[in-house]
Amino acid sequence: MSKITVQLTPEELQALVTLTENQFFRIKYLDPKMPGYKGRPKEVEAAQSAVHVLQAALRKEKGFKDLATK
Repeated sequence: MSKITVQLTPEELQALVTLTENQFFRIKYLDPKMPGYKGRPKEVEAAQSAVHVLQAALRKEKGFKDLATK
């Protein structure tokens, strides 16, 4: 799988993390109640993985220690 490098300001990164957290709330709690809803677990799993990468980058930018390297 190829990797993509993107440069974002901390504010842009925070905005993306906030938006994705809101979307995950919708996917988890609201969408299943919609008529005709069909879940996409593979897409959600990939999106959650990407969000974890963004959150780690944001924590690093804010000066928090990475929990995985502890």
